[in-house]
Amino acid sequence: MKWRMLVGTMVLCLSMGLFPFGKAQAENDAEKARDELEEIRGEKDDLKGELKEIAEKLDQYEQKMDELANEIDEANQEIEKTEDRLIVIQEKLDEKDASFRDRVRSLYQQGEMGHMTSLFESRSLGEFLARFETLRLLVKQDRHLVDEVANQKKAELKHKRALAQLEREKKKKVEEAEEAFEEMMALRQKNRTQLAQIEEKEQIKESEVRQINLLAAKNGDFKYEGGPLSWPGDNREITSSFGYRTHPVTKVYKLHTGMDIRAKMGDPIYAAADGVVMESKPAAGYGWIILLDHGSGLTTLYAHMYPNQVMVNKGDWVERGETIARVGSYGFSTGPHNHFEVRENGELKNPINYLK
Repeated sequence: MKWRMLVGTMVLCLSMGLFPFGKAQAENDAEKARDELEEIRGEKDDLKGELKEIAEKLDQYEQKMDELANEIDEANQEIEKTEDRLIVIQEKLDEKDASFRDRVRSLYQQGEMGHMTSLFESRSLGEFLARFETLRLLVKQDRHLVDEVANQKKAELKHKRALAQLEREKKKKVEEAEEAFEEMMALRQKNRTQLAQIEEKEQIKESEVRQINLLAAKNGDFKYEGGPLSWPGDNREITSSFGYRTHPVTKVYKLHTGMDIRAKMGDPIYAAADGVVMESKPAAGYGWIILLDHGSGLTTLYAHMYPNQVMVNKGDWVERGETIARVGSYGFSTGPHNHFEVRENGELKNPINYLK
């Protein structure tokens, strides 16, 4: 990517040097390049918006999958309990079946007349009826117990099948969620790849635009838009005017090259007009400075920002009212304030005469 940026910059510089255009053409080229950069940034913002939506959907899918996983775990636990109950029921069923088979076997071994003999050996009709009733109830009770256990087992098996069906349905839902999740992940990866490509394209275009802006500014190929400058901050209270004074830090009587405007630490600093960032760097006594070229020989300077408060780079095109930095107290400064200077064709001017 750096190689492509370097080649693009070299080609740009060579083309600007070998084919000198008129000022109008150069300004048009600069404006066209800036428009192209804005289009790229618009595409980037759209993709970021899509990525944000995808991320929100991914969170929803993850939450849904967590819910389904918990439900399946609960179903599995219920199935385990059912299986344990089925084991106990099966043991009881086997016991009752064995008892019933013993009775059937006993009847078979005694022959068809076995119980009849027992009944006929009764010494009275009452004893006969009693033995007959006892035998009938015994057989009926055994059969009833076997049927009861069998019915319970049938009910439990039905319950187990229902739970198994529920688990299959939940598993299907999870598979559907996972499939959708993977699709979303693939889409996010695709968008990230596209975003990386656009960011690379943006960096290349930014480099080209900065070179065009700087060349246009140095060659005087764009004009000031006209009218008074805008105030560089929200506050308009001047705490130290342009002119000679005793410096509050060095105690030396010297020219105060700009004017100080009351501001709090971190307040925004605005571009006074459209222009190109000619310098964005540290300067002795000034802390960090930003120098803007507005065309037609008009420049403005902003000072005392900390490096982390600066929002523009050398070669950037800025528009009137755009936040270029935040108020600091870096360099020879007794406290946070908005230091603002104006130059016309390199000559220091009183800023108050240029402000609206």
